[in-house]
Amino acid sequence: MSDPFAPLAAMIYGTGQGPEMDRILESVAHDLAAGGLRLAGAVQHTAHPASSPRCGMVLEDLGTGGIHAIAVDPAIEVQGCRMEPEKIEALAMLAGEAIERGSDLFLLNRFGKNEIAGRGYREVISEAVSRGVPVLVGVSAANAAKWETFANMGYERLEIDREAARAWCRKAIEARQRREQQACLLKS
Repeated sequence: MSDPFAPLAAMIYGTGQGPEMDRILESVAHDLAAGGLRLAGAVQHTAHPASSPRCGMVLEDLGTGGIHAIAVDPAIEVQGCRMEPEKIEALAMLAGEAIERGSDLFLLNRFGKNEIAGRGYREVISEAVSRGVPVLVGVSAANAAKWETFANMGYERLEIDREAARAWCRKAIEARQRREQQACLLKS
């Protein structure tokens, strides 16, 4: 169950569903931005398959629209795809700035290793929630227990479905707008 004053939702996905999650959140983000909403957070794009020796993971910063490579330099030999934590930290700062400017919604394709370790987007998610900005994240089933601990105030679990994600985002944004209108009425 979500807190009506700090809407938080997660789509918990299983093994092999990560690319589907990426496509869903990317589509939802682009649809909402095209409708004039101000977004914060990031969605992932993969230029090359994870099994490729040249992993091409990039994050699209939703506040600026910038595309940023996050994988370890392809010239460095590593097994599989690996992200550079410093790059994630820099992008999390951009998301924090978007929240400061007044975002309508925060989206993130992964609550992952960095967030579990207290880095990455973890503080930005907390800041968004504390400001009443609706937050939707993708969480792998492998990280679900850590997510549950983090989201201890409660969250809504969504189906891995584009329309369910889009509907939740619209509902959460409308609920926030109603709260803000009520707060203005109470002040006058």
